[in-house]
Amino acid sequence: MGNTPGAEQRTQGTRTLCITSGKGGVGKTTLSVNLGIAMAAEGRRVVLLDGDLGLANINVQLGISPEFNIMDVVKGRKTLAEIVCKSKYGVDFISGGTGIPQLANLGAAEQATFMESMASLTGYDVMVIDTGAGIGANVIRFVLAADDVVVVTTPEPTAMTDAYGIIKTISSNKLKPPMKLLVNRVASVKHAEQVVERLNTVTRRFMNGLHLDLVGYVPLDPLIEKSIFQQRPHLVSNPSVKSADLIRAAANRILDPNYQKPSSGLAGFFQKVLSFASDR
Repeated sequence: MGNTPGAEQRTQGTRTLCITSGKGGVGKTTLSVNLGIAMAAEGRRVVLLDGDLGLANINVQLGISPEFNIMDVVKGRKTLAEIVCKSKYGVDFISGGTGIPQLANLGAAEQATFMESMASLTGYDVMVIDTGAGIGANVIRFVLAADDVVVVTTPEPTAMTDAYGIIKTISSNKLKPPMKLLVNRVASVKHAEQVVERLNTVTRRFMNGLHLDLVGYVPLDPLIEKSIFQQRPHLVSNPSVKSADLIRAAANRILDPNYQKPSSGLAGFFQKVLSFASDR
């Protein structure tokens, strides 16, 4: 998994980071992959979890064809460690497949089997979860269980409206995790700051003064789209361009200890997911 500079800054247990959005098509999956690669380049041991059931395509961007997914863990056929796929880019990958919705329907024995498999997955500093878009039940379970959440939006009015919708849904829960904003496809940092200020104007007014930090922005860059068609991550294909630098800067900001709360680890994360599933 590469070198380990900055290991002294690691928190205990695996941090869970949800990358989510109010609507599809804002670049959430591409950013999840590239943020994970950027974190791995900083010495973190990173595993990506594809939780986007409708458009699950992390494996496509990594050039991986997974043989197993979380459904195999749910059914006790495999442990979580056994379904991890290695990539060429310093990050590992877990396919959610059809197993994610099944987490809402597990009996006591299946829950015990699933939680037991958590103990088999060790050695990671960060799990990056690429959720589905919108405010579906599976998305919200993942978001509420995570240590940290990054909401991705673009300057498009529909994207901002939908980002506000998921922020409102998350903030209405008493167990809401810290939320940050990452603005994609902007013209400049000023443009990104304007997007954040517009969102903060309404969150302050309608969500008891809620303020959202800008963790980073990424400019509109045709090279990012090209990398998707090439099925090769942008940070690998175009490591020296400005958009790649800004993705790395966002990853470093997310990793900043000042932006983190104590991690509950993978077992704690999935225990919360199961708990939220049984409550709804």
